Amino acid sequence: MKIGIDIGGTSIKAGIVSGNKIIKTARIKTGKTKKEVIANLFKIIKELDNKKVKAIGIGCPGPADYQKGVIGNTPNIPLQNVKLKRIIENKFRKKVVMANDAQCFVLGESVRLKKKNAVGLTLGTGVGGGIVIDGRLYTGNGNAGHFGHCTIKFDGNKSSVNQGSIESYVSAKSIEKNYHKKPENLSMKEWAKVGENLGIGIANLINSFDPEIVVIGGGVAESFNKFKAGMLKEVKKRAIRNTPIVKGAKDSAIIGAASLYSKI
Repeated sequence: MKIGIDIGGTSIKAGIVSGNKIIKTARIKTGKTKKEVIANLFKIIKELDNKKVKAIGIGCPGPADYQKGVIGNTPNIPLQNVKLKRIIENKFRKKVVMANDAQCFVLGESVRLKKKNAVGLTLGTGVGGGIVIDGRLYTGNGNAGHFGHCTIKFDGNKSSVNQGSIESYVSAKSIEKNYHKKPENLSMKEWAKVGENLGIGIANLINSFDPEIVVIGGGVAESFNKFKAGMLKEVKKRAIRNTPIVKGAKDSAIIGAASLYSKI
């Protein structure tokens, strides 16, 4: 058994994972200071820890050096330059492995759905992603899968990283900027356009990786059925294969984080 932890801006979710199933969960507020966040991580691990737990996997937003376990200047989480891996290993005397939260989500879905080759996107404030090849998480130099920064319109919307990127059309932040309203208030016509832009990006992923499945997560994915038709229309038009595209489960990042020890 392993503990999987998903660190978010408002809450930390964790669970004991055995195989591809979560057998016990816990949740706590993230905290507003470095001291609070670390204390809350200790609390949630202590609540779940037992003698059968062999390792702890942590998914958290970047930027970070996940191999060394050092957090960068991550928005919304006050852990800049914190050597989180070492701190938790010293406290609990267990192996700790870390990865990007979006990578953990995609890995968790591949484990849950028993798919060896998968790619996915997390549609939140920004757009993250992950790649699983032959059952293992592909991280590149640590940050592979940042599909949100891939171009779908070379002369399109401006963004902080890459003009015309997927993120500049389908993230919660860009939807609000592009349509001057919150995502939940979009019309079906507007959702269709969001789906079309997402579909272009997904077609590129299918053509690049030829995965068994594409998984979609994050807050915007709660409106999956509203943008699904527009998304599938573009994928059908552009992709080399009719690959299944599914909305991921809520706690997949926990499963993925717990699986890091054997899948990275």
